[in-house]
Amino acid sequence: WMQVSFSATIAGNLTMLGSAANMIVAFQAAKVGDRTFTSERHAPFGIPTTLVCLYVGTWLMTMVHFSPECSVKLGECDEE
Repeated sequence: WMQVSFSATIAGNLTMLGSAANMIVAFQAAKVGDRTFTSERHAPFGIPTTLVCLYVGTWLMTMVHFSPECSVKLGECDEE
């Protein structure tokens, strides 16, 4: 579940429509007359940074042990 939520959060930055923050910036730029902030201009930055963040984040999560040492539900506890 941790990997899925991380991926969904990071992948929102892949495209202009994927993140509310991206849309807010685009609409605010359009309000002041700058209509050059488009999906085509966002893609050269959004795609590489999303991929790098996904790979680095996945690697970091594999280095950190999130599961407990003992799981009664999975039958992994040594009962004495």
